[in-house]
Amino acid sequence: MSINCVQQCSICFVNVNGNNGYIRHIRQVHVNDRQFGTPCALCDSKFVFTNLKSFISHFRKHMLHSLFDEVPTPDLCVNHDIINSDVNDDFEEQLTIPEYEQYEHYDQLEEIKKFYLKMLLRVREGHILPGAVMKTISLSLCSLLETFSIFLLSKLNINLDNPILRHVNGDIEKILFEISKNEESFISDCELYFKFIKPKEIQLPTGNKAYYIPICDFDGQDIIYHYRNGEIGRQHRILKIKENTILLQLYCDDISVINPLMGKNAAHKLTTFYLSIDDLPACYNSSLNFIHLLLLFYRKDFENENNRQILFNLLNKDIECLENDGLILPGDITPTYFTISTLCADNLAAHELGGFTCSFNSGRCCRYCLIHHKDMKYVYREADVLIRTAASHDFHVKHIDNVPNDKSLYGVNEKSILSTLLSFNPITSLPPDIMHDILEGIMPKIISSLLHTIVSTRLCTSAQICYRINNFIYGINDRRNRPPTFKEKDIHDKRVPGKAMEKYCLFLNLGLRMMRTTKVAHGTENEGFKAERTVSSSLPSPSSSPSPSLDYPRKSWLSTLEDLIQELLQLFQTIFPEQFIPKCHFLLHAARNTAKYGPLKRQMNLRYESKHHLLKKIANRCNNYINLPCTISKRVQLRQCYELMEENIFKCSGIS
Repeated sequence: MSINCVQQCSICFVNVNGNNGYIRHIRQVHVNDRQFGTPCALCDSKFVFTNLKSFISHFRKHMLHSLFDEVPTPDLCVNHDIINSDVNDDFEEQLTIPEYEQYEHYDQLEEIKKFYLKMLLRVREGHILPGAVMKTISLSLCSLLETFSIFLLSKLNINLDNPILRHVNGDIEKILFEISKNEESFISDCELYFKFIKPKEIQLPTGNKAYYIPICDFDGQDIIYHYRNGEIGRQHRILKIKENTILLQLYCDDISVINPLMGKNAAHKLTTFYLSIDDLPACYNSSLNFIHLLLLFYRKDFENENNRQILFNLLNKDIECLENDGLILPGDITPTYFTISTLCADNLAAHELGGFTCSFNSGRCCRYCLIHHKDMKYVYREADVLIRTAASHDFHVKHIDNVPNDKSLYGVNEKSILSTLLSFNPITSLPPDIMHDILEGIMPKIISSLLHTIVSTRLCTSAQICYRINNFIYGINDRRNRPPTFKEKDIHDKRVPGKAMEKYCLFLNLGLRMMRTTKVAHGTENEGFKAERTVSSSLPSPSSSPSPSLDYPRKSWLSTLEDLIQELLQLFQTIFPEQFIPKCHFLLHAARNTAKYGPLKRQMNLRYESKHHLLKKIANRCNNYINLPCTISKRVQLRQCYELMEENIFKCSGIS
């Protein structure tokens, strides 16, 4: 004869507390029984269950049917105190049976299922464990969930036999058991949620089988190829409306041209704006021939607000015309539209153009978050800082217009001087530059600190280090970026001479040059060097990568990159606390910025700064310093006419 509530275990005859207590007792005591066998006490069947999961599933079904037979619904609260009576009545109304029917379709169960799949993938595949471990994990999680529910209800003075609780736990347990039931169910869920591509079986004539991953089934939405695949590119107002749109990338920087008759004190400082087509293939985009001069003027003229309005009103008018009307290119009938993707610049220029504070030694000097300078050394996770958004930045600008003394409160000095450009926003249009932040920021700091530590601990003399660095035989790919002569004074001053690519070449080959010394060096310094090597290899390299995967990161890789950066910053602060600079903190946002802007290699200033060499050469060759912007701009356009005359301009001969 069937019963509604179990009071005694059917295997060991121990007293249990109701149906939930019986299930909990079975899981905790009899989960590892080799000869498990028990009938169901809630039905008249004499069938003996020998599988624990089948028995629990059958038992839960009977508990579910018994719930709808109970009229009325039992009280949830056993405490009938007058003070809590109103609250308990409201709580009973919220947990009625019709409400539970809505709960069955609640999307939170899908989130639990997806989270459990992630956990299984990390535990099983991350540690290369056998597939049978899934059953152990599911049973352990169910027991933990049951224990936690009882503990929570006891603290809330709620009846432990509450039917809603049983169904919530039952739904979660059903999800856990369905995923870990067997290998096929696990793989099918991975196909559904994580775009798993099932290998195709190929029967070979020899009788063996081969497995092929179909290329046509590959889904590339997880790969960030370009700015268009980033979060900001997908939300761009022009790209969402018009499909036939080409992206334009701007660049701003200052250059100094020296009159040899006047000396260094009479340098002519110019501000340049360059333009390039962001959608060109990499083989053309890396060529200096496809970087065009957009604006050129004296730096002192840029400091005048009226001059800035005139300059950017003209630029804004042209950009607005390209976005709305477009251009009908030769051979086309429909117009092609153009819009701005990003504006590349170094940190100082980006802060000046965006209206942020231009002092990096105090205050809130990060344009990505609102962290204070004094707290940068002790924050290693981006989740611990308040990220700037377009809405919050607009609020900050309005506030400082009303209260100018509060500029230091938000790290914002003024409204952006480029605010007249409709496609420009200080939060979304100023990407980071890995050349200034990493190649000329963190890497030289680590190199100089490591070499100084080796000398100060007397593992090697500065003369020996300079000899090994200067006499190192470079490979064929590194010869053009060979660093300049390293001097003993550079080690004592903690300075790394050379250009960005020369410092990068020195960093990549430092382990080979100092192999014997670094093996006996202090462990933490060596670990810091290895951590930076790992982070730099995870980011797209400034040179040609041997693998396309480094240039086109996956979104799923960004969490790993974030963990590596956290480890690097912790080691750097522990080993070299006095060498910490704001550029170390800027690296904290690299993973999120990659998701926003696409591969950071395409936002790097390196190829634009190479264009400066042409402008300086023109100024020195012309030897006319009366109106330099006029002279240089005309000669640059003439140079472009010459380059366009060449028939092989699109044969990648001008790649830098």
